[in-house]
Amino acid sequence: MTIVSLFTEAENAQRAAQEAFEREVAARFGLVPNFFRSAPDAPFVIHEMWRFAKASYLDSPIPTLLKERLFVHLSRFCEVRYCITRHCGFLLGLGRAAGDPSAQAMTIDQVVRLLKRPVLTDDSAGAVLARLEAVSDPMDWPQAETAHDDDLFTAATLLFLQPARAERAKRALRVALGGEKYELLIGLLTFIRSAHYWTLMHPDLVIEDDLKELMQQHEELARLLSYDADASQCEMGTRLFEELEYLRDLNERKELQEAKRALEEKDKKKDLMMREVDHRVKNSLQIVSSLLHLQAKGAAASQFHNAASRVMAIAAVHQQLHKSDYVGTVPLDQYLADLSREISAASASPARALSISVDAAPLAIPNDIAVPLGLIVNELLTNAIQHSKPIAQGEPIRIAVSSAADRFSVSVSDPGSGPELKQSQTGLGTRLMDAFVQQISATMTRERTGSRYTVTVTVPHNSPLQ
Repeated sequence: MTIVSLFTEAENAQRAAQEAFEREVAARFGLVPNFFRSAPDAPFVIHEMWRFAKASYLDSPIPTLLKERLFVHLSRFCEVRYCITRHCGFLLGLGRAAGDPSAQAMTIDQVVRLLKRPVLTDDSAGAVLARLEAVSDPMDWPQAETAHDDDLFTAATLLFLQPARAERAKRALRVALGGEKYELLIGLLTFIRSAHYWTLMHPDLVIEDDLKELMQQHEELARLLSYDADASQCEMGTRLFEELEYLRDLNERKELQEAKRALEEKDKKKDLMMREVDHRVKNSLQIVSSLLHLQAKGAAASQFHNAASRVMAIAAVHQQLHKSDYVGTVPLDQYLADLSREISAASASPARALSISVDAAPLAIPNDIAVPLGLIVNELLTNAIQHSKPIAQGEPIRIAVSSAADRFSVSVSDPGSGPELKQSQTGLGTRLMDAFVQQISATMTRERTGSRYTVTVTVPHNSPLQ
């Protein structure tokens, strides 16, 4: 057998299969719609479409006229006019409605009323769904142009056009029809959507001659079949984008609500922080005011210099507050390092080349404690710089922090013998330190060890200010 004969045999087999397929279609519809001739390059695809049509449309136990009328009504929403025209022909007796040879043909007036059926609105849809939800027992398939028929068409249309937003329609139809009838209806709607998509992908489908002749005879029918203002509602791309946009809007609304809650919470925290900052600044400024009033009694250049150093100690606290995630605490180790650098730079002199070293593990303390403690350390460092002995080259002033379970201590040690006894008892700096020590419920000890003078301030962790 030659290659040519093999090809001829295969073509003959394919032609015979197609002829058998068309005979089966014609036996059901009374003709072969061009819909089932629309895939000559892949006939097996349309054969599978036929199987789907039989399962969900032709052989479905839904009453014949209900299936065909619903097919026509939902085809109003498809831009390609093949489906609505062909299925109107079935209703009017040009072929068999839903493949049923016993189906009674409808009149032109009945079909025109169907084509003019008002499109649902939100108000009408709500009332319809309420009636369906109120059905106590699953109803039978309704007769054409009855109240139940109208409600069924409305709910089915809503479900067909807006499946992602039709949860209420789904529930209402399931209540009104019962589970089995509901699934049969969903199967029919699924096939109708598939048929519409197929025609959209094959817009060159030719309307059959029997339908062209029908429309020539009935002008109003031809006008209704040729154009419908609502046809674009079933255009797949538009509808898919609408569904996606709806889902996206839902997601964006949720995200916006979450963001709004987060911002509101952040605003609350911000307000609390601002009130806290205002409170701290007010207290700090009161301290500054008191210091300047005390210093002004014997105003001399050196005394205003001392006042400036005390203000700087307060400013250093607020500088650390701005660096902190929580406005209520100050990192003591960083604060002391910054404060010692500021004081060292302000007091630098070729004659007194003392350095300041800080030995402090990380420790956060309340800023109500940090301000008085910083002023105490400022006084101690200022005294150390003024009164320590420039003995060993590079011998530093040392700041050390130690912490226990119930308290922490800050020590300032310098290479010297400390201030004179009379000065330590009556000087402004000493009186300020005593007041601040009392304010934070701390204790202060002074000791001379060898060539060094050390002052230690011990603060309980349960200080009333904490």
